[in-house]
Amino acid sequence: MPITNEPLGPVHTTVKLVTPVKDLGDQIPKYLIEDPDATEATQTRYNSLQEVGDDFDPDSLVYLHAQAVFGGPNPPEAILVVKAVAENSFVSPTSINVDQSSVTGTVGGTTKVTTTVLPATATDKSVSAVSGDTKVASVSPNGDGSFTIAFKSAGNSTITFQTGVNDEITTTTHVSVAAAVTKVTGVKLDKTTLSGKVGGNDQLTANVQPSGATNQGVLFSSSDDTVAAVDNTGKVTYVKAGTAVITATTEDGGFTATSNVTVSA
Repeated sequence: MPITNEPLGPVHTTVKLVTPVKDLGDQIPKYLIEDPDATEATQTRYNSLQEVGDDFDPDSLVYLHAQAVFGGPNPPEAILVVKAVAENSFVSPTSINVDQSSVTGTVGGTTKVTTTVLPATATDKSVSAVSGDTKVASVSPNGDGSFTIAFKSAGNSTITFQTGVNDEITTTTHVSVAAAVTKVTGVKLDKTTLSGKVGGNDQLTANVQPSGATNQGVLFSSSDDTVAAVDNTGKVTYVKAGTAVITATTEDGGFTATSNVTVSA
């Protein structure tokens, strides 16, 4: 059924506010007058309806457009889209802010950001969000202007927030996701004692626990380099007769393991 400037039926008492849509231009706010007897709303182009208060007077409306929205070969002429006389009562948003312009995290984690639509008196403060790369980060609304960002895989993405009234009013949050970190829980040396003669050498191997820990780095040190020296690979050189202790220390967590060294002439 074509859109017309004439009412298609009587004024009904069920009145609902329709969120403005772009193709209706500046004709806002708009209201939907709905036939209480109609049951199959299969072709409506409007959504995000909220009920108007009981003090709303349908007789004060000025008809602008009407459109049948029900299915069937002869849709009932029951739905009217109209405009309130007090058009200036609708306050359009001018900008949108987000409390974090960038966030970082590791795979499997989440964080929350909060948006604010300005001015504070804006009639419609609804906000939607979309991720530039959903494989890296997803975003979901919490219903109170805040959104939860979930870190999916290592990489970067940008979350774009836009107002429900005008999708050209936007702001963004940059997301940087690092691979999940497995913390070190300990370290062991393959030999807890060493012995040898001056001029000889031996090799110590440090096993970081768990084996899948992200940072496998280990630092070696000797309690007495004049007796037994050790390099950063765990190679021990016997320098002179005596005793010393070789210590392996993990870069992550500072866990230690030791090997007692005895050097003979």
